[in-house]
Amino acid sequence: LSKILVNYIYIGSKKRLEKLKFFKPFSFENITSVGFDTKTELVELIDKVIADSSSNLVVLLPPGSSPNKSSRESLKKMALINQLSWGWFKLNNKVLNKLKGIILSMNQIPTLEQGIFFSRDLYFSIGGIGKVTKSPFDEIGKRLYSRIDPQKPLPPLIIRSKKIGLS
Repeated sequence: LSKILVNYIYIGSKKRLEKLKFFKPFSFENITSVGFDTKTELVELIDKVIADSSSNLVVLLPPGSSPNKSSRESLKKMALINQLSWGWFKLNNKVLNKLKGIILSMNQIPTLEQGIFFSRDLYFSIGGIGKVTKSPFDEIGKRLYSRIDPQKPLPPLIIRSKKIGLS
């Protein structure tokens, strides 16, 4: 394949992203990092990166994480179908999974540690990421839910860093 189908975007502070090494992308994937100084700046940067991308599917990831091979293949298939879709990755730690699973089932919004993926067209149809609050996926999660139900969560992200967070 010569077309980029999936665009992985790592979001975090400029300082945090400078130190990270990213996984090697397949020919149908692109990896971008969005380093920011303020959360207000983050919204503009993400919108610009997604607008400039030609991929069908966008994946927002926390620094120090990566999807496993089966998740990457699933994302490729979703991108090839090019239907409006969105979802997230399961939580990695079993204990954390139980605790946050309860919170997630009540709230239904993925956390930063889980990452989130969505169709590029769907992103623009809902008006973008929206306001970034304490949890960066709160607003976009609500907007995505207002359009369609999420996909079944993909396997957990592989965490290569001790700290997950934007800064």
